Amino acid sequence: MPTIKKVDFPSNQYYQKETKKKQIVLHHTVSDPFSAEGDINHWKSTPEHIATHYVITYDGVVNQCYDTKYWGHHLGVTSAWMAAHGYADYRYRNVILNQESIAIEIDSWGGLTFKNGQFYNAYGGVVKNVEVEELAKPWRGFKYFQKYSQAQIDSVKAIILEQAALHKIPLVGITDGNLELRKDALDSVPGIYSHTSYRPDKSDIYPQREIIEMLKSLK
Repeated sequence: MPTIKKVDFPSNQYYQKETKKKQIVLHHTVSDPFSAEGDINHWKSTPEHIATHYVITYDGVVNQCYDTKYWGHHLGVTSAWMAAHGYADYRYRNVILNQESIAIEIDSWGGLTFKNGQFYNAYGGVVKNVEVEELAKPWRGFKYFQKYSQAQIDSVKAIILEQAALHKIPLVGITDGNLELRKDALDSVPGIYSHTSYRPDKSDIYPQREIIEMLKSLK
């Protein structure tokens, strides 16, 4: 198992209600990949109970904010979108999906822009000291992404296997390599998914070859 650091995370920033877990959802943060501190401090500063269970930094260290038996908001699927797509329980389906899922964040700048010979993150800063991938075909509006490190991918795999075994979650879903919008994810079908499985406006996670190969190896 990777190194796991327990975060001193306020109990009022997530819901201390035990819920049955059916899904594991992968995200990336769009933030400094070398430190989870900024992400965690941001969550602490807001009242919406938005937080993931895990944040994995570039070196593969796993920061655990709270126990996976509890839940917080991390998907943000709107009731209007759910209603437009025929869900009778559109008013509370987002809450159900959050309650039923374990969220894993990969610390990453995510989608990048390229200009004047440099790569820029979403906040206009120059990106340094990480690998950048140029996609043959743009993904969710981006041609360039910061690559997830192998240490991060290894830690994601370890956490998925541990939590899937603990909560009896089947290794299906994006283990088929498909990160597009998925009805099985939205329908609460047990399995492993990506933020992109629930929302067409999100780009996390992106289809980096190494993480897709890891996911496929879980089947």
